[in-house]
Amino acid sequence: MKNFPWRIVLYLVFILYLLIDLKWCGGPLRKAYQGRRDAAVASAVENRWVAVVNLEPITGDQLDLATFRHLYQRGKHGDEIPDKNLQMIRRAVLQRLIDDTLVRHYADGENFTAPQEEINRYITSWKSQFEPPEEMQRRLEDQGLTEAELDGELARVWSRKRWLEQRIQPAVEVTDEEARAWFDANHESGDSFIEPAKVHPRQIFLSTVEVEDDSKETLIREIHTRLTEEKADFAEEAKLYSEDERSKKRGGDLNWLTADRLPEDFATPVFKLGKGEMSEPFRTEIGWHIVEILDREEERPQSFDEVDDEIRDHLESERTVETIKILMKKLRTVANIQLFPEHI
Repeated sequence: MKNFPWRIVLYLVFILYLLIDLKWCGGPLRKAYQGRRDAAVASAVENRWVAVVNLEPITGDQLDLATFRHLYQRGKHGDEIPDKNLQMIRRAVLQRLIDDTLVRHYADGENFTAPQEEINRYITSWKSQFEPPEEMQRRLEDQGLTEAELDGELARVWSRKRWLEQRIQPAVEVTDEEARAWFDANHESGDSFIEPAKVHPRQIFLSTVEVEDDSKETLIREIHTRLTEEKADFAEEAKLYSEDERSKKRGGDLNWLTADRLPEDFATPVFKLGKGEMSEPFRTEIGWHIVEILDREEERPQSFDEVDDEIRDHLESERTVETIKILMKKLRTVANIQLFPEHI
């Protein structure tokens, strides 16, 4: 009897007992489980819960607030949205609340908190999006939050984000070999690895948006004549006469530009010029221009080293989305989640 597999037999007996109790006979375990479930249902009805996640309720008020914030961030309000669409939005927001709750449970269970200096940087960066600063206070009042409550919520958001990043980092990290292989497989497709032609121009600009007469054309041609006869310096003329406030203090310097960032009626004549060449006066929708090309670079293929960081960001972004999906699916699999759709 020494070699008899007692442990396996005990396991099998225990599993059989669970099956008999929970599935077939309605024993004490089944009754206890059913009792807790019935209690949860009763509490859900009484308190308008929309879900219970590991015994923690998500209330209708929480869902209302989360939906309000979701719409507010997109410049919308619930009254503007058809009931059917609003219901779909609320269901999507609820799923995000469930995910957030699960992440918080696991992060809190490990007593994880992001370093305070990281939290402070995140809060400062988040608040800097509001201009003027009073705009943030107005939005806090709209959402019924104090600044201290906002800081606490942002700290929790950042800590959960960092907890998630730590969990998924090994799965999303891109090796040198993977980045190079992706480049080799894709660098001949499309224009993703082409550095477009660039010019470094300076200009003298006279606006015709508010003044529509011949005086602007007369002045721009007089300036052009002085420049071509070398009786004036381009930078000094720009400082004196140009009406482009952003560039005139720099002598008309526009820095490096690509054609896709410019209006066509400006880009076409400018990109016909070579390095050191100056245009004739030409007119666009907004006024008269004289442009001189300080430097120019032609279109060329990009090397791997130039796009290495972009490739890594692209691959890590793709992997992050998929890895988070897998992680959340695992967390949901082992979690106890009850939904009460009638309250959504």
